[in-house]
Amino acid sequence: MIRTVFMISLLSVLRDRVALVLTFVLPLVFFSVFAAVFAPMDTASTHAVQTIVVADVGETFASHLADRMAAQPGLVVERRETEARASALAEVHVGHVGVVLILPSGLEPAVPGKSPGNGEVELHADRSNPLAAELVRGLVQSSAAELLAETYFGADPGEVREPLPVLVIDAVGAGGKRPSISFFAAGLGVMFLMFAVTGRSAILLEERESGVLGRLMAARVGMTRLLLGRWLFLAVLGATQVLVMFVWAALAFGLDLFTPRHLAGFAVTTIAVAAAAAAFGLILSVACRTRTQLNGVAVVVILTLSVLGGNMFPSFLMPEGIRELGRWTFNSWALEAYRKVFWYDRPLHELLPQIAALLAATLVFLFLARWIARRWERV
Repeated sequence: MIRTVFMISLLSVLRDRVALVLTFVLPLVFFSVFAAVFAPMDTASTHAVQTIVVADVGETFASHLADRMAAQPGLVVERRETEARASALAEVHVGHVGVVLILPSGLEPAVPGKSPGNGEVELHADRSNPLAAELVRGLVQSSAAELLAETYFGADPGEVREPLPVLVIDAVGAGGKRPSISFFAAGLGVMFLMFAVTGRSAILLEERESGVLGRLMAARVGMTRLLLGRWLFLAVLGATQVLVMFVWAALAFGLDLFTPRHLAGFAVTTIAVAAAAAAFGLILSVACRTRTQLNGVAVVVILTLSVLGGNMFPSFLMPEGIRELGRWTFNSWALEAYRKVFWYDRPLHELLPQIAALLAATLVFLFLARWIARRWERV
């Protein structure tokens, strides 16, 4: 009997050749994606940090320090004059740059045995990338120590651990904001949304196998109306799931959800994200012939998109090529919209690029699902 059960199971797998191939090929694809994302971390350092250095050209030490900072391989530096301080700080507040360095007038380092130094460097950082502030702070100190060694021959930079006082200011996260909570609520919320709608979209396969689809076609329901009805249900289900996720994050972990601006941004973003995810789930369900195929394809495709789009791993730690590829995924647009809402407190009109991209993805996904589903009209 055991042999009979085994042979029945084996034959059921061998009959579905597509599912058999997917069983062995998709794990290799998924492994390759993870290897491409994480393997470069063995040898590569962090990405260059976008930095604005505000300093007067006339200030000798500050100007030399800014030049030295611009030569650092870990930074991409833009120089601005002191008059542009306000515009520079606005850049970090909206996430366009990671760090703004303010080098004050009269800045001088502490010289052992000669002078105590003067002035304090202000480092305004976007803490959504927790590595950026510490990286730039270390490069400020090392650059200042190098200038000391070149200017004062009696000073050993190895003995001066911090030649300049550096005040690190959290430019965005004041008021108790927690970037990790907003990141995981958005990232995991979108990922499980894709899993949920894809799992529920399998009802189309069940209807086809049971003959219900054929009866619906005979009743002239129409494939277009059937898909739109399923899409609407999946979108509502997905939006409800994301709502539950964010409410739990707010109640249990302190996510700042219950403010008018955050609620409005969350509502608009969630509707657009759920619509795109539901249409994406329809594509997977109509493209597969059996539920076994759908289960295998959905797991690998969704996890791959989640890695590339930044749902599972912060994008600032990824290789540049992978980051660029991830920007083409619809879930990366969703994460960017949620980040604008909960981290940068941006108004609704600044979400327009992300919302437009999600709605465009929805239309493309629905068109593709309808085009693929033509073969089912012959049932």
